[in-house]
Amino acid sequence: MRGPDHENRLLREIAAHVLPGSGWPAVEPAESGFSTPVYRIARGGTTFYLRLAEGPEASLAPEVLAHDLLCARGVRVPEVVHFEPFHPHLQRSVMVTTAIPGRSLAADSQGIDVGPVLAAAGRDLAAINGVEVAGFGFIRRDQPGALRLEAEAPTVRAFALGDVEEHLATLAAFLAPDEIQAICTTVTYGDAWLDADRATLAHGDLDATHIYHQDGRYTGIIDFGEIRGADPLYDLGHFALHDGETVPSRVLPHLLAGYGEVVPLPPDHALRIRFWSLLIGVRALARSANRPRAAYHNYLTHAIRQTLAALAA
Repeated sequence: MRGPDHENRLLREIAAHVLPGSGWPAVEPAESGFSTPVYRIARGGTTFYLRLAEGPEASLAPEVLAHDLLCARGVRVPEVVHFEPFHPHLQRSVMVTTAIPGRSLAADSQGIDVGPVLAAAGRDLAAINGVEVAGFGFIRRDQPGALRLEAEAPTVRAFALGDVEEHLATLAAFLAPDEIQAICTTVTYGDAWLDADRATLAHGDLDATHIYHQDGRYTGIIDFGEIRGADPLYDLGHFALHDGETVPSRVLPHLLAGYGEVVPLPPDHALRIRFWSLLIGVRALARSANRPRAAYHNYLTHAIRQTLAALAA
C-alpha cells in the first residue's frame, strides 16, 4: 500500500524512533526550494528535517558524507543525525538533519545589516569549496556506501560546455541573434579558464534563499541537494547570477569579502565569476525554456544581458 497517508505514517515512525522527546512527532512538507523531498519534523520543541532521495537508485550517502566533512571543518551546515541507505518500505534513502536556526536572507533581510551575515557565509563558502571532489559535474549518487565524493565528468570543460550548443539553440525565444553570438564569443574567450585539473565541492545552488540568519546573526547554509564538483568560483558565479533577485540591493561584495579572508581570490576573479554566471544562466534558461513563460524566465534573460554587458565593459 502506497500513498500520502501511508508515507506520512512511515515518516512519523522514523521520526519517533530517531528523535528524542515524547509524544507523536509532527511531520509536514517543508517549504519549496529543496531539490529532493524534504519534511519538517517537530518533536520536544525541536525542529529537524527529514530528506528522501529522489528515487531507489539515487543514494543520499554522498550528501551525508558532504555534511559530515563540512561539519568536521566547522562549517555551519545541518548535522546529520540519522541515515538509512535504503528504507525497505519507502524504497529510497532517508536522511534526518538538525535545523539551521532563523530564516533565509531571501525571506527576511529588512532592517538588518546583511554585510556581516554575508561575510560569515563567504567564509563558510570558502571552506565548502575547499573540499576535494574526484571529477566534475553532479555528484554520483549510485554508490550506497560512498567513501569519497565522485562526480560524473572527467574535466571541467566537459561539465561546463558539454551541452552548451544544445542550450544556445533553445534561446532564440529569449535572446537576439547578436546576444547569442556574444555568448559564443565569450565562451571562446574564457576557454583558458576551463583548464582546471582539480575539482572542488560546490553547493551548486547558492543564493540568498540558502543563507540563514537569526536577528541579523549568521547561522548557516542549507540544502546540499545540488552538490557537484566544479571550479572554485562556480558558487560565486551562481550567487552573482541571482544577486538582487530576492534581496533588494547587490550584496555579492560582502560575500566576496568573507570568502577572501579564507582563500585569496585571483586577480581576474571578477571576470571569471561573470563567466560562470553566464554559463549557469544559459543552462538554467535553456532547461526552463519549455515551461510556461514566467517571471523567472524574464529574470534570467535580464541577468544574462547584464552579465554580457559587464563582460564587454
